[in-house]
Amino acid sequence: MNDLPHFISPPPPHLRLPRTLLATGLIGLALSSGACSGSGEGDTADRPNILWVVWDTARADRMSLYGHGRSTTPYLEEWAKDALVFDNCVSTAASTVPSHASMFTGKLPSEHGTRFGHRWLDDHHETIAEVLSQAGYRTYLWAANPHISEVENFTQGFQVEEHPWDPEVRERALQIVWNKVKDDSSTELAQNLKSGRGNEWMIKAAGQLAEEGLVRWLKQQDDGKPYFAFVNYMEAHRPMIPPRRYRKRMMSPEDVEASKVVDRSWTPMWAFTFGLHDYTEKELEIMAATYDATLAELDDIFKSLISSLDKAGQLENTIVILTADHGEQLGEHHQMDHQFSLYNSLIRVPMILHMPGRIGAGRSSAPVSNLDIYPTLLELADIPPPSDLESKAVSLLEARTDRVLLAELPVTFTEPFPMVKKAYPEFDVNQWSRRLRAFQSGNHKLIWSSKGSHELYDIEADPGENTNLIEQEPELAARMLEELQAYVAELQKAGPTDTHQGGQSPEYLEMLKALGYVAEDEESTPDK
Repeated sequence: MNDLPHFISPPPPHLRLPRTLLATGLIGLALSSGACSGSGEGDTADRPNILWVVWDTARADRMSLYGHGRSTTPYLEEWAKDALVFDNCVSTAASTVPSHASMFTGKLPSEHGTRFGHRWLDDHHETIAEVLSQAGYRTYLWAANPHISEVENFTQGFQVEEHPWDPEVRERALQIVWNKVKDDSSTELAQNLKSGRGNEWMIKAAGQLAEEGLVRWLKQQDDGKPYFAFVNYMEAHRPMIPPRRYRKRMMSPEDVEASKVVDRSWTPMWAFTFGLHDYTEKELEIMAATYDATLAELDDIFKSLISSLDKAGQLENTIVILTADHGEQLGEHHQMDHQFSLYNSLIRVPMILHMPGRIGAGRSSAPVSNLDIYPTLLELADIPPPSDLESKAVSLLEARTDRVLLAELPVTFTEPFPMVKKAYPEFDVNQWSRRLRAFQSGNHKLIWSSKGSHELYDIEADPGENTNLIEQEPELAARMLEELQAYVAELQKAGPTDTHQGGQSPEYLEMLKALGYVAEDEESTPDK
């Protein structure tokens, strides 16, 4: 490791995350007394194991499983032949925090209140991990995304929490990342590591460590109880640093070299999103191919994980779920990243359920949401939901074709504005200071804007959402606006209730900025 940058030092005490924890006193009681919701712990032997995998920032339409032209997910294609694949899954949000909160609670962003400006997942929510733990499951979380940690209270119900920046593995994780990025000048990451401005939470694209951690935990915790393991991978998230061998699958040798230098640093990327800067068609093509290479890397990482668990005998009687929290703009609608819109490139995500013999294989076109995982797992584990749960989630085993779906962008993400304003003084932030809702009903999708600039698309005839029908179809638009208003009126509004904001110290926010998460307008509030 002679070429490894020497910037790693022990994290500040307030950021040292425990590898083992009891998330609440209630969980501790369940473990010590055998208490659980529904039936007693004696019944847990017949309940299935659960492996829930999230490919962070993975959009469905760039997967060959979902028809993409490049072979980005060959293993998924083979593995999913024995699975139930949903072709029309919509995420509740276009960013990590509200989407994961929805998946963990079965609630929409307006209902759980976890969002930019309030990253903390409030304690009063009963998460899927808490319900499963109380029912006798042993629970494990491995996350490469720093938001999905104890610092923001996303570990409620998980007895063990691990990350690639943990002291035991961070040097290996850094080496994995450095080997990928040392000859890549397309973003700030390599220079930050070389110059000593890096920090531990840049160590995210080291997904192979999840396999080691999970296999080790399963061996240590083999007590006959079923397990619930949640794994979050970040390879597809910016800065997108797939190894050369995956780039070579997607690009010519010349484009592989170009992919290491095309400027994807923050200012030009945001300036492009705000219409102030342009990339050439070739540059956009190279960036999209680089993204495809990250999916190919994830495909191999997932293949290795499944193979290891199978060899260890840990996939018997096991539900495996693979999904994503959101997608990524790759130049469509003149946007990059995943912050300022709710187009399908951001909210259409994979959803795969794999349990041969229990879940029938095939493909479903029924509209579903990633928050539907919550009731699905409870149904498969034969555990009643919390008695006070109010949710729009529907079990994936009961998907129906007449359902409407909602995704939300609850607050404005404002931190890019100053850096862009500095480079482009003429930049008008007003048009981007908006909240959005995407309402899908049948073949049509309405994007509501707090600015009044609504959009309407026929997503069957126009999957790329290129033709706005808001003026051509005024009656349809008016009807869908009324339906959206009625739907939102039924939601249980839940603004933030906990005063604790987690680890949002200045040091913590700096770490998020370095990773690519930038601070947002802390004064923004969701619409009522």
